[in-house]
Amino acid sequence: MGIPILAGIYGTNPAGGGYQGISPTILFAHKDCNIAVGGGGILSGMSPKGSFDVEGAEALISAAKEYKAKPPGSVEIHHDETGFFRYVYEEEKGVLDGLKDYMKDMPAYNPKFFRVAEPKDPRFPIEDLYRIIPHNQKQIYNFKEIIARLVDGSEHEEFKPDYGPEIYTGIVKIDGFLMGIIGNNQGWLGEDYPEYADYGGIGGKLYRQGLIKMNEFVTLCGRDRIPLIWFQDTSGIDVGDIAEKAELLGLGQSLIYSIQQTDVPMILVTLRKGTAAAHYVMGGPTANRHNAFTLGLGTTEIYVMHGETAAAASYSRRLVKEKEAGRPLEPIVDKMNQLAQEYHDNSRPAYCAKYGMVDEVVKMNSLRDYLKAFAGAVYQNPKSICPQHHLITPRIIRG
Repeated sequence: MGIPILAGIYGTNPAGGGYQGISPTILFAHKDCNIAVGGGGILSGMSPKGSFDVEGAEALISAAKEYKAKPPGSVEIHHDETGFFRYVYEEEKGVLDGLKDYMKDMPAYNPKFFRVAEPKDPRFPIEDLYRIIPHNQKQIYNFKEIIARLVDGSEHEEFKPDYGPEIYTGIVKIDGFLMGIIGNNQGWLGEDYPEYADYGGIGGKLYRQGLIKMNEFVTLCGRDRIPLIWFQDTSGIDVGDIAEKAELLGLGQSLIYSIQQTDVPMILVTLRKGTAAAHYVMGGPTANRHNAFTLGLGTTEIYVMHGETAAAASYSRRLVKEKEAGRPLEPIVDKMNQLAQEYHDNSRPAYCAKYGMVDEVVKMNSLRDYLKAFAGAVYQNPKSICPQHHLITPRIIRG
């Protein structure tokens, strides 16, 4: 329901007490407290023999003394290692003071509720984006180099890097807030990928594994209430009977379903190409009711297909007829070039902004400011909250 629950933790809290203690949003702990799946008494008797004897009683005494001296789930574990305890206090009164400090912000939200770390600038200058992102749509770049110019500390944790190599999925921090990122990797993917085809894959195009990976990641972010940033530079979804047998049509639609089910805010940055169905299955506003806004850059192009592809699709049969009739092909070629030029002219950044394909065309060196504004806005009044110690996505990434 989006209502944060605060808990002060004192004393020993095993078993049900441990689960009750771990349930709230933020945990304020006294230095001598503990929470655990099982307490010292349970651990002492974890090797049943079917009956008790003096030898077993002596072993039980020894174990009980050990766990009484240092019960499981102490501050040393759940602050220093797991991070379940957000704050630890030397005095019992300090726990109450910590709770009061948070309550004074109610009913508004203070960023400290949701920040997973202190904000940090990227390690690399954002002006590098002008060099990294080519205007020439046929040139490639490393998507991770873009991430490194936009996110806190240039740090990211990638989800399934060895699966669906045409797609990047991962978690990052923007102004200290946890965000999910999805984007298109570029370049040659090798002759053995996609696995269902007898041709090699090219970055920017969507294949079976990439669509499955996006479905999984979007679903996990929805479960963990992690807002999503989509970065598009896609030439479309793989086509042909081989692709149809690989279920790409259904997987694309299932991604739209996954997106609609998340109920977390999203934005789209169209780095370069936003093409055909890939444009709307990858978080595009046409098929995403959670899209807060879409940004374009000076390199943005959005179209149902590339102009040359459209011209070939429109005139290929006409060319065959003209050739068979012995008529010159030049008039048809001129029409093809004219159509390709029209597609080009009607996909420029200014055209996209004028007709609502993007909400704003922004300078590359101001892109991080927009991402920070989005992060700060979506965490102000969320519909629901997943406490940081309940997040499953980072745990799946780390294994």
